[in-house]
Amino acid sequence: MSTVKTVKTGGDGQLTAKVTAASAASWRWYFPGTTTTSRKTSAGDVLNLE
Repeated sequence: MSTVKTVKTGGDGQLTAKVTAASAASWRWYFPGTTTTSRKTSAGDVLNLE
């Protein structure tokens, strides 16, 4: 697993990212947590370039 892009939330807590895929892969959102918010990982999704 590797980090493709790091993003920050907007003032309303939402986040978006645009990444161009060079090959088929799986991806997920990951939040490492803070002293007041626990770590979170989204369910994975798969990108198939066939």
